[in-house]
Amino acid sequence: MSKETPHDALFKRVFSSPENAAGELRAVVPEALSQQIDWSSLRLEPGSFVDEELTDSHTDLLFSARCGESKTLLYVLFEHQSTGDELMAFRVLRYVVRVWDAFLRDNAGARRLPAVVPVVLQHEPGGWRHATDLSTLIDLPAELVTALGDHLPRLRFLLDDLAAVDEGQLRGRSLSAVAALGLLLLSRARTSPDLLADLARWNDLLVRVVTAPTGLEALKAFLMYIYAVADVRPAGLRKLVHELGPAAEEAFMTTAQQLKIEGKIEGKIEGKAEMLLKQLRLRFGALTESTAARIHAASAEDLDRWAERILTAGTLDDVFA
Repeated sequence: MSKETPHDALFKRVFSSPENAAGELRAVVPEALSQQIDWSSLRLEPGSFVDEELTDSHTDLLFSARCGESKTLLYVLFEHQSTGDELMAFRVLRYVVRVWDAFLRDNAGARRLPAVVPVVLQHEPGGWRHATDLSTLIDLPAELVTALGDHLPRLRFLLDDLAAVDEGQLRGRSLSAVAALGLLLLSRARTSPDLLADLARWNDLLVRVVTAPTGLEALKAFLMYIYAVADVRPAGLRKLVHELGPAAEEAFMTTAQQLKIEGKIEGKIEGKAEMLLKQLRLRFGALTESTAARIHAASAEDLDRWAERILTAGTLDDVFA
């Protein structure tokens, strides 16, 4: 069985909540449909419909909601592989059919199928470059596809391409604080040159997250994600969280302790130490055992500071001054 990625974990933690999912879905579905859906009735349905071999790159959630006298299903597929999926429109069709199969198993004797509205959320840098319409995957000249019309299966999924949405647009959506910060982290955390500065700019969202009913648990999930995908200084992150109050700082310490138990913080620090040792040897030659030991015992902040000095330091002592 595939191991859950940090992206999967954050996506599920944030959007398994109907309150958080509702804002995201309202921002994506056509306005005519959004006006007819009773968003207060939105419910998470059980099950996953993704091919087992694709669980490393696809994660899904299925929701139901009342739409007039009917029940509509909203299927959200989160795509996070680095190269995208050229056959995504076909895969979405297959998943929608699986949703209908499950419906028919649970509703013996049903003679009509619920609407299934497919939404693909993607956050890979560079944006989505593949088809969103199944008809473009059919290997026929365009005029024949048109001539065959309804004789060919048709499906066009709704796409929320986070790489193509700027920060202002994301913040302009009617989202809960948890959903807004989740989308901002999914879209920016891996590529931001200064995530701490971004987080400081999003302080209003952080404050709202911390004061939300389940906000501290969400904050822990955000911190786990930041540690997993971004290169941030723990001291800088702790300082930022400290300003949010004692409860937020306790969440930070709990998360840091969990990551230490899992070896993730140590793994990042050890990687920085090995890189610094390599750079120092290239610049100054062989190192003493005591110097190597000092580097392996250093904090992430010390390692970052020493690494910044390598290019300008005239001697090894200057690096550690």
